[in-house]
Amino acid sequence: MPTVEYTVDFLDEVWKVGLNGKHFGPYSSLDTAVAAATGAARKAEAQGYEVIVRINTPPAGETDAA
Repeated sequence: MPTVEYTVDFLDEVWKVGLNGKHFGPYSSLDTAVAAATGAARKAEAQGYEVIVRINTPPAGETDAA
């Protein structure tokens, strides 16, 4: 079964969702980016993919957006 990995990343002062080396967004908060990534992951899982969602938060103090 193929695996799809979504990432949630804080890049250029905004939250983005990553897939296959591309980033989508921006999202206004970590919560909205996680919701977008998990929504996409559920759809991929329903199509038969094994899914990983990885949340890459920056070190404490590097963002007020979390």
